[in-house]
Amino acid sequence: MYSAIPATNDSALLAALNDRNAQLDLIQAITQKMLQMAQQQAWENINKLEAERSQLIYSFFETKPLVAEAEHVASIILEVLAADKMIIALSLSEQHEIMGSAQKINRGKQASKAYAMSEK
Repeated sequence: MYSAIPATNDSALLAALNDRNAQLDLIQAITQKMLQMAQQQAWENINKLEAERSQLIYSFFETKPLVAEAEHVASIILEVLAADKMIIALSLSEQHEIMGSAQKINRGKQASKAYAMSEK
């Protein structure tokens, strides 16, 4: 019977897989925290979390995923991509709201200037 996990040094391999699973769990947890913060419009720390997550992802992929973990890695990648897509959509919505508010403020300033000019 073929096994994707080599039989030599099984305990070291299991430890490595557990460590890699811990890395994936942390990447997943940070991604969920980023999404939660975006949904709550708490944008202040999302960039910091994204930088931390990017470093973890880079570190994870310094070692090629094993066949035994490929399916799990793929599911985490898809989850991260889906969450990122939602975060981007939420940020674009927030950006449009901010631009609308800025335009209202600008129109108010213009109206004040026009009123002040008409008083002279």
